[in-house]
Amino acid sequence: MWDDLSLLAEAEAEAKKMAREVTNKLNAIASRLERAGYSSIAERLKAATENVIRLAEATQDDLRDIDATRGERAVAALLSLVTSDLFGVSVERALAERGKYTAGVFSIVSAVRSAPFGFYDVFSSISGDEKPSEAKKLAFRIATLLTEPAMRAVLAGRQGVEVRVEQKTENGKRRVYVTFAEESNRELLKAPWDADSGLKPLWAEGEVVKPIKEIANLAAAASSGSKPLDELNEEAWKRVVETAERVKEAIETTTRAVAIGALPTDAVLYPGSKHARGLSSYLSQTFTYWALAEGGIELEKVYPSEEGLKPVWRVESEYTRTVEEVLIAGRTALEELLKSRVNLKATLTDVKMNDELKTALETATGEFWSRVNGLFSRWKQLEEEAKEKKGEERKKVIDEIDKLGKYLRVLLPLAHAVEAYRRGELSREEAALAVIYAVLYDGVVLRDEILLYVGGPEKEEEPIMTHDHFTVFWLWALRELGFKPSSVRKGRGTHLIVFRGAELNELVKVLVPMLPALHGLRDALAEFADAFEVVTREVIRAKFGIDWAYNIRNENFFKKLEEIITMAEDYIYRNVTVERGPLDTSGQLPKTAIRFKLGDEEVAYINMYWTGNKLLAQFTGSRESAERLASIIRALGGNAEIRRMGRGWSIQLTTDGIIAIRHGSWLNAVRGFVDELYSKGLIDKDRYEQLVKEIEAGPNVAKFAGVEFSVNYRTDKTTQIVVEYQPTSDVSKNIAVSTLKARGLEEGVHFTVKEYGGYEIRVTKEAYSKAVEALAQSRLKEKEDYAVYDKWRIIRVKKDHKDAVVNALKTAGLEEGRHFTVKWSGRYVIHITYDGLYEIQRMALKGDLEAERFIRDLEDVLKRRYGDDAVKKLIEALTPAREEGAVDLPLTVYDDKGNIVARVIDLRYEFVENGQPVNHCAGEDCRLRIIAEYEAGGDRRQLKMEWYWRRRQKQKGNTTTTYYFEMAIVTVKNEVEAAVLKALTGKAKKGQVWLYADQLDALRRFKPLKDAVDQWRGGGPK
Repeated sequence: MWDDLSLLAEAEAEAKKMAREVTNKLNAIASRLERAGYSSIAERLKAATENVIRLAEATQDDLRDIDATRGERAVAALLSLVTSDLFGVSVERALAERGKYTAGVFSIVSAVRSAPFGFYDVFSSISGDEKPSEAKKLAFRIATLLTEPAMRAVLAGRQGVEVRVEQKTENGKRRVYVTFAEESNRELLKAPWDADSGLKPLWAEGEVVKPIKEIANLAAAASSGSKPLDELNEEAWKRVVETAERVKEAIETTTRAVAIGALPTDAVLYPGSKHARGLSSYLSQTFTYWALAEGGIELEKVYPSEEGLKPVWRVESEYTRTVEEVLIAGRTALEELLKSRVNLKATLTDVKMNDELKTALETATGEFWSRVNGLFSRWKQLEEEAKEKKGEERKKVIDEIDKLGKYLRVLLPLAHAVEAYRRGELSREEAALAVIYAVLYDGVVLRDEILLYVGGPEKEEEPIMTHDHFTVFWLWALRELGFKPSSVRKGRGTHLIVFRGAELNELVKVLVPMLPALHGLRDALAEFADAFEVVTREVIRAKFGIDWAYNIRNENFFKKLEEIITMAEDYIYRNVTVERGPLDTSGQLPKTAIRFKLGDEEVAYINMYWTGNKLLAQFTGSRESAERLASIIRALGGNAEIRRMGRGWSIQLTTDGIIAIRHGSWLNAVRGFVDELYSKGLIDKDRYEQLVKEIEAGPNVAKFAGVEFSVNYRTDKTTQIVVEYQPTSDVSKNIAVSTLKARGLEEGVHFTVKEYGGYEIRVTKEAYSKAVEALAQSRLKEKEDYAVYDKWRIIRVKKDHKDAVVNALKTAGLEEGRHFTVKWSGRYVIHITYDGLYEIQRMALKGDLEAERFIRDLEDVLKRRYGDDAVKKLIEALTPAREEGAVDLPLTVYDDKGNIVARVIDLRYEFVENGQPVNHCAGEDCRLRIIAEYEAGGDRRQLKMEWYWRRRQKQKGNTTTTYYFEMAIVTVKNEVEAAVLKALTGKAKKGQVWLYADQLDALRRFKPLKDAVDQWRGGGPK
């Protein structure tokens, strides 16, 4: 398991003996999963069995290169820890050796971090076996600590690290301490677990925790807008603060939905002291607590979880006005419900659950209102006491009221939601968003299923209510809001409310109008994540000398949010219809209206124009309508940015943006518009045919460093390939520049940034006349240096004159932020130079998967949209890099999903004549045989390509011309061979593959083959 893998070699014999037992166990687990309703997981588990066995049988030499996905490695590692199999034995032996090998890094168990949260407990329970021993649990937790990125960064290069495991009894409580320490006894990490509570993690401290605490300082500074370090790049920190503010703005648009979703699931409520607290291991989730409490973000603690070291972030303060309104209205609503004592038993009808669970919930419905009555009686009694008491006595009463928060936080928001919905004060769409927030806080999101966890205060000796009562009330609230769950399942201390199939489809359908709000939150979090990652990497490297950064995109909350958005976008894509209106030639430009419908309801529209040389789709209207249209376009695969235009909000799509939307009915509408333009003589034949070709060819986008670049081939003045990105805001431009630099590209050499346009100054009504007069009296010239738009009280100014205009306004006594605002209204162009393309090609040759995909996408776009001449131009630009012979061995081979499947370790060649290897040959009968030797699945294998000169004769009149071209035919037997061939030549599939000169050029990149390819080509037939 360690780098030298010697411990695994010792256990190899035992692993081979247990291979069949592993198979049986996996199959048994798969069967149980199937019976429990997890058929898709069962199928994947069965499919993974073969690779899991190969992992279990792996030798010391072939383990690293075995043909298995990260998921299959994770399953094998987890299984072994439960069953004392190969990996579990190795971990325990490593511990027994007192950390002798801890200077190394886990190779296979690093995949454990990719497994779902809580998988360990679920896996052991479904397997039907006895619970894992405390030693195995501890081994698992140590394994996850060793795979923690911060831990790996600190351990890198250190020698003589020990792992000490001690058991202590402190204040009558049994604790297990695991300490990683250097020979000098310097503690790198110390983590205690509560042994009396099933090894419950408590906290962590030591060198490894310091970088995480530094991240916490940065997060706190970002949330308050202050600057944490003088030496920190000012521009980079400004981006962090700006994007944090954008997150706050995005949350403010849905505060009530957040409150209704968060309070019953995730928040801590103190109704006596009127405080709310949010605790989370995810910074992205912590931001949303600003809807509950407006305090700053702080670090509660760091603890060792099943997924490695985890921070616990906290936001706590007096609760917001929104929360107060929800609680006050919820109390009134619940009191009315208590009077009527609504029959909750009906909520269990038509919801699937097993008999045991149904009996428990039926019991809960029978006693629910008496429990609520007891809760209210206690609450009112304490409130009266609080009025009478003073000082410490009153504080004690307030503390008792606060203890009721664990019940009130569930009941009051749900009661309020139902009553507000009945009164028409809460739309069904906002109610759906609140349910989704509840799932984001305490649930699981799968592609075809979402689960909401409902827990309870069962740790209380005599709880007023349990999770049975809460589940019943949730089911009632969901039914009243118009949402029917598919089933309820019993969990460990929780119940799971499940939506899938038709019930999930209905929930997502109602959610669709709220998609702009979800897009806004996701986009704001993504921008903050990118900006924060740049800053944290810079700070951690400067303070601790390690290359590590905090990436919010890896957090489970962010991933669940993205999956929910994908669900809603998929619903739109499947159900939307696009209708085109008649051609309108009454205006300056020919146009048509394109309308989007879901069912019979029109949800958005956009006008499409023909400008004389290009298509232009444009919408101007309210911000709400623009956001809804942008969400529809994004769901259909396009991209739309919303910009302020006068008093309205605008979206514009040029030809490339229009074609990027690959939805069938949209493309039909676009093609219909172009056809009608042509039939009316409004577009010439050449431009018509080019547009049709572009519509059929698809988008011209290639992605690198998270940035989507448009790819064009221009032949007007000079023939050139243009790769560029046009961000429309400072934030998106700065993030793109930072990510490109982080990938090793240099501004001014590999890419350039240019600005076009200017600034927009908006002046208040009372200050407008004074502003115009001030500019008129300045040395600035109207229409040359600035332009005035009286209708909207806007002054547009070129970039070079912005400061002069602002100074003129300030000299006249006007204050920025009070009397006027300044906003960039132009655009940026980030252009990848030929040197940049050359550098990215070099990255690809060195095995950079993203760079390789970018180059491949460039070729694909150019070939689809512009033909072979454009591809040749790209090859010319990249040939210097490809001819460097820069590719060394070994070469890591990836499949299409990014999994490592093989490693090319040797490339040899032979000259072949008449079927026999020779030292040298030339002419038509001389062949070049290339042998690629690679490792996969523990075996060394070979892939051979025999290149020959294929003769072709072409007759023209009485003349016959003979010419030759390079060719090889390879039969590819399996997916691994296909991946190896693709890594070497850029072309592959299963079956027979015909290779030509381009593929031989690709082979020529490799040092062992470069001279041989040149020699064979030089001796070809004339």
